[in-house]
Amino acid sequence: MDFRNWFEDRVILVDKIYTRLLKEDDIELLHQYRVNLRKLYACSEVYGKEIDAKSSKEFSKLIKKLLKPTALLRDLDLFLLDIKTLKCSDKLKNILYNMIVLKREMIFKTYRDRLKSDEYKNSIEILLFITKESEFFIYAVDIIEPDKIIADVQKKRELEFSRVNMHTPFRELHNLRKDFKKFRYALEIYEQCFSSDKSFSYDAKKLKRLQDLFGAIQDNYVRLNLLKSIEDNLFYDELLMLKSHYVIKLLSAKEELFKGENIEV
Repeated sequence: MDFRNWFEDRVILVDKIYTRLLKEDDIELLHQYRVNLRKLYACSEVYGKEIDAKSSKEFSKLIKKLLKPTALLRDLDLFLLDIKTLKCSDKLKNILYNMIVLKREMIFKTYRDRLKSDEYKNSIEILLFITKESEFFIYAVDIIEPDKIIADVQKKRELEFSRVNMHTPFRELHNLRKDFKKFRYALEIYEQCFSSDKSFSYDAKKLKRLQDLFGAIQDNYVRLNLLKSIEDNLFYDELLMLKSHYVIKLLSAKEELFKGENIEV
């Protein structure tokens, strides 16, 4: 697929989903909106930096600005889905579910107001405008070597992963998780737009496993923090049970992540 067509398709899709999100409260729609913005972000961070570092920094900043209002709402949506799987009484499930729904309703108003704001709409318009320009920096992909770029990124991720362990602070693991996510999306772009006969190999199954485990650590860490925000509304034994559940899940994901066979992708 031609890279420019790929990029323009992503931008058009973002705009279409944004228009729907102004009217609809749809979990999957919000997820797709975030995924497509993250693909554009990964493209800028991995390939764009090699074309024009300054322009890439500005474009990445724009994408992060569009993503920011959606983050907490997505976390709450995932928490609500997870509550249904808890092994506890239906009564406690309902109590927790209703509290998170109430929190989500408050956050949703802020989120919707942000999406409807002139500032946010202007950011969408800027995205559409600059990507229609024939001189938009990222279209100059003929000056880069995608094979070398993606291979270098892979080596860098493997090196970074070899330096972390069970005792690494969460913030560092979270940043590495984001880096791996950028690598995954950049790899998808490579396969769709740049793939050549040059040798480049990776373990797709292992990469997905790493992403899943990083995601599990992130999700359970976030849920523990969300519990802190509502702990005054729970009985002590209920709070203790829920905290223990998510601590165990978080530690299990970390232990699985740092098994020896996960070192290389």
